[in-house]
Amino acid sequence: MKRTLSLVILLTAIVAVQAAVPKIVAHRGHHRAEGSAQNSIRSLVKADSIGADACEFDVWISADDVLYVNHNADVDGVIIETADSKTLDNCRLANGEAVPRLDAFLDTARTLGIDLVLEIKPHKDRARENVAVPMAIKMVADKGLADRTSYITFSRNAFDILVRESGRPVLYLNGVSPKVLQEIGGTGADYHINVFRKNPEWIEELHRRGCPVNIWTVDSEADIQWCIDHGADFITTNEPELAQRLVEKAYAPRKLKVMSYNLRFGERASMQRIADEINAQKPDFVALQEVDINSMRELAKANNGINFINELARLTGMFGYFGRTINFSVPGGYYGIGILSKHPAVSVESIDLPNPKAVEPRIMLKGRFLLDGHMPFVFASTHFDFKDPETIALQAEYIVPKLEAEGVPAIVAGDLNSAPGSKAIDFLAEKGALLSGSAPTFPAEEPRVRIDHIFGFPKASFILDSTSEGPSSKYAASDHLPVISNIIVDYTK
Repeated sequence: MKRTLSLVILLTAIVAVQAAVPKIVAHRGHHRAEGSAQNSIRSLVKADSIGADACEFDVWISADDVLYVNHNADVDGVIIETADSKTLDNCRLANGEAVPRLDAFLDTARTLGIDLVLEIKPHKDRARENVAVPMAIKMVADKGLADRTSYITFSRNAFDILVRESGRPVLYLNGVSPKVLQEIGGTGADYHINVFRKNPEWIEELHRRGCPVNIWTVDSEADIQWCIDHGADFITTNEPELAQRLVEKAYAPRKLKVMSYNLRFGERASMQRIADEINAQKPDFVALQEVDINSMRELAKANNGINFINELARLTGMFGYFGRTINFSVPGGYYGIGILSKHPAVSVESIDLPNPKAVEPRIMLKGRFLLDGHMPFVFASTHFDFKDPETIALQAEYIVPKLEAEGVPAIVAGDLNSAPGSKAIDFLAEKGALLSGSAPTFPAEEPRVRIDHIFGFPKASFILDSTSEGPSSKYAASDHLPVISNIIVDYTK
């Protein structure tokens, strides 16, 4: 699996939901590789060689204050905590390597690209942890590895020191509730799979709190798939190559069909006709603009009093979401934009756009979805200002960081009231992937200008397979032509 982001970046970029693709943490290194052993330097090198995202390893302190990497409290009966370094340096791992000192382990890590998950083991004498933790933090920093290292521990004593002194992500291994985890200063949860199986709702709660989720130790195909399906950010495993294959399969490039359609308040066609046009395309997502809810218009009598979103959702079998921009005081109802989706939303947010000249208010309606139940994806509908090019450009500049901050592939579609070559469209095309064409979309009878567009962020995650516009006609269902694009989403980019 291609390594796309460092572990620390993902841990410290706090977001409300999970990262796009689970990262693979080799538990005690890739110790099941030929010639390897748990917590050996070879296991570290092998984990890096297969492209694992991180290597987890365990740290103890000897009686004479030397830090060693080993899982168990002893090596062939020699207790690390009470033995001196002269004795420990003569101990051997299963593959014949000497039990590595942390110093040597980190020196090797410096030559590699893999991130590190350093576990402080609970010592019988907690006073020894008080010595070991600051030593480990300093050694990591001195080796220039601080920005590639996160810390985990079962010991509450070591945990508190790490939180206080490391300045790095610190994940707790004991299965406390998300609320308690944040109260004690944890930046994320690193719990056994049985804890999450018992409390699956904790995963969503942790994500809402901005806490990444690491699940250990999962080795079977069924358990790894459970982690993928339930939105784990990190999977700690003794079978990193199996986990990589399953993640790659689950997040293989995905084909989507998306539409953008300005409905012209329903003045030209019934909801049934509009639904028929949508159904003919079989889209995954539709961005809708100029949507009425229970309003009355002289030129839209066929749709007076209708909730456009509910009706279109019913007629297409899709989920419908509405974002209000205007309340009609007389004779009542609402006006705004909407989203139709084959997938139920995890969350939907209405974001006010800049309106410096206090003209008609505009928003971006942003929904977060899970494709196939596990692939996070953002789809947004918007409708930019129609009078002032500078306001339109400001709105374009405003939405991009909102979409990029999601940390997952995101598409925005809508009536942008801007032609190709305008400041707004040039900016969006520079920052993202243009996922629609250049043919005119307005007015529908004899199109002269392109003002309806689709963009994807980040640019590298999207490929435009094909795009088209609805046929122009004096009998068109709206004054805009719908835009339809077939898109490939690549989660590995």
